[in-house]
Amino acid sequence: MEEETLQVSSFNSLFSCFITLYSLILIYFPNDLLRIFLSPVLLISGALLLSLLRLGSTRESNTRPEKSYEILKEAEEPNVFLVLDSDLMGDFVEWNLRAPLEVIHEEAYDEEEEEEEDPNEKDPTRIQFPEIGDWNSPENIGFRWEEEDDDGGIGGEDRKRRSDEDGKATTAVKEEAGDNARSRLSSIYSEANASYSNNGVETETRKKKVVLLGTGWAGASFLKTLNNSSYEVQVISPRNYFAFTPLLPSVTCGTVEARSVVEPIRNIGRKNVEMSFLEAECVKIDPRSKKVYCRSKQGVNSNGKREFDVDYDYLVIATGAQSNTFNIPGVEENCHFLKEVEDAQRIRSTVIDSFEKASLPGLNEEERKRMLHFVVVGGGPTGVEFASELHDFVNEDLVKLYPKAKNLVQITLLEAADHILTMFDKRITEFAEEKFTRDGIDVKLGSMVVKVNDKEISAKTKGGEFSTIPYGMIVWSTGIGTRPVIKDFMKQIGQGNRRALATDEWLRVEGCDNIYALGDCATINQRKVMEDIAAIFKKADKENSGTLTMNEFQEVMSDICDRYPQVELYLKSKGMHGITDLLKEAQAENGSNKSVELNIEELKSALCQVDSQVKLLPATGQVAAQQGTYLAKCFDRMEVCEKNPEGPIRIRGEGRHRFRPFRYRHLGQFAPLGGEQTAAQLPGDWVSIGHSSQWLWYSVYASKQVSWRTRVLVVSDWMRRFIFGRDSSRI
Repeated sequence: MEEETLQVSSFNSLFSCFITLYSLILIYFPNDLLRIFLSPVLLISGALLLSLLRLGSTRESNTRPEKSYEILKEAEEPNVFLVLDSDLMGDFVEWNLRAPLEVIHEEAYDEEEEEEEDPNEKDPTRIQFPEIGDWNSPENIGFRWEEEDDDGGIGGEDRKRRSDEDGKATTAVKEEAGDNARSRLSSIYSEANASYSNNGVETETRKKKVVLLGTGWAGASFLKTLNNSSYEVQVISPRNYFAFTPLLPSVTCGTVEARSVVEPIRNIGRKNVEMSFLEAECVKIDPRSKKVYCRSKQGVNSNGKREFDVDYDYLVIATGAQSNTFNIPGVEENCHFLKEVEDAQRIRSTVIDSFEKASLPGLNEEERKRMLHFVVVGGGPTGVEFASELHDFVNEDLVKLYPKAKNLVQITLLEAADHILTMFDKRITEFAEEKFTRDGIDVKLGSMVVKVNDKEISAKTKGGEFSTIPYGMIVWSTGIGTRPVIKDFMKQIGQGNRRALATDEWLRVEGCDNIYALGDCATINQRKVMEDIAAIFKKADKENSGTLTMNEFQEVMSDICDRYPQVELYLKSKGMHGITDLLKEAQAENGSNKSVELNIEELKSALCQVDSQVKLLPATGQVAAQQGTYLAKCFDRMEVCEKNPEGPIRIRGEGRHRFRPFRYRHLGQFAPLGGEQTAAQLPGDWVSIGHSSQWLWYSVYASKQVSWRTRVLVVSDWMRRFIFGRDSSRI
């Protein structure tokens, strides 16, 4: 299974490299006709070639184990007849074929006959074989020694002749092989007795039941990575698919079809993991009874009820979050959200409705302008990408179909902060604002929405000025809020005053050992260094001298960096190479001599600024996907790490933690700005803006699809849009 995972990963990398090369070719070919002709040919040919290469490597890897097995089988077959010799024949454990799992001891055929004393009777591990004639019984499993094996095995006479020729060497080999056979049969006998109760009823080991709530980024990543057959996974979600949410703005304008960004959740789990799915919504979590209460999305069941409960051994909460309306009047009733595929489909239908209504006769120009005024609330990545997608859809496709509406369309972006895309580099923010101004998108910074009705939206600036804006459609993209079931659960465990579930660094809900939370519904409560400074000093001071030498402190420093990631981040931010530089700086600031020993006050002075690097993780699909992968790997190694912990030392206890804590690795972020231009911010303070970043965006998002089906569909949608334009029909 690991080899297969490596092959798939390397193949995805090949696909990503091919898409990048394909993108560069399209950029630098100046002839449009040649570019249109070349793009589908290159893409289809390359995809077919890579598919054939992958198919060949898969068949080769599947063939090798079969060949190896045949060779081993041929090598082992002749040795069977050397092991079973006449001196091993005796009483044997008989296996009843009609009840193959019931062990029956064979009775002696002649009780009056005096048995010879066997020197091996005192050894319970030496299980004896029955007489040769008894092997013909249909109740026993054995071989007919007087016949020659069909595959060329050695019969009884040949074995005797060969034994006489080999002499003592052969006798030694047979005795050693006989001991091995007796040991194996003894172990089988012991396992059979241990696996069954006295009445013959099987006592199988029950699988641990893992209930997973949600099929978003975190849930799908958990299912895709979990590779341990000792778990029974029960997935509960109101939707039976995974949606690639970064492409939802493209779905709103027909750049990508809705079916291209979804994958059935039953296709994601591994085959060796027992997984079942229930299309229902979780309405309550009871940690005391280890039950989740759900409401079916398919109506009543056979008992006439929609509600049911599910038991669990481990609960993984990955329900995500809902849009945050900030309790502003009219938002829930009059605004569109962009969190689900259904939201994107409704937005697409509303855009077409607005153009169709504005084309009807009998309307004045003011009413047409209102219908074609599209307002986006929120200057984050989702709001900016939707505004740019809508601008391209209008100017590249709809104005050709609705020429009279060309001068009536207006797009307005409202942002309460001073800039849009505040989580990006300043260079990207400035470029995005300048480009929107050039494209005619009205960006109103420092504007907070206070009220929404069916035709107007009211906003207030930081100076206290109010304004009313007529609109035809509003898309609300201002952040995330907590779902009701999570709020109720938080109150039960004493976290009612928080915005999200608090977990430790192992994604375990605080106060609940068998419940894990990941994704947008949870936040990691990182342990502070200064809270444990006394325990850290005591752990390092093994001699209880009251001072630490550098050698003592460096022995536990690697474990401290694993336990408190802010230490390493602080060192990088200060340009320091190690904790020694930090301690020397603290001693210099305090005016103390640079001795080889330090006390607890000097340690506090050195680490007092470290906790400033503790930051909350962003609510993105990238974070949720990494958390799902991490937790699945922890579940795979649960039994191994119970015996041999591999985590850092316990600062406030003895021993080590079972696993290494979760560490988020930022891989970069994109912000499509329309006009085939994208802003990319990658690790290492690398910023790229323009057409080349757009093709890098295509490459990354194509390779990040969860299946080859969605990957092919998304790429084909991009090709269709490139050649034929976006589809404006409403179905």
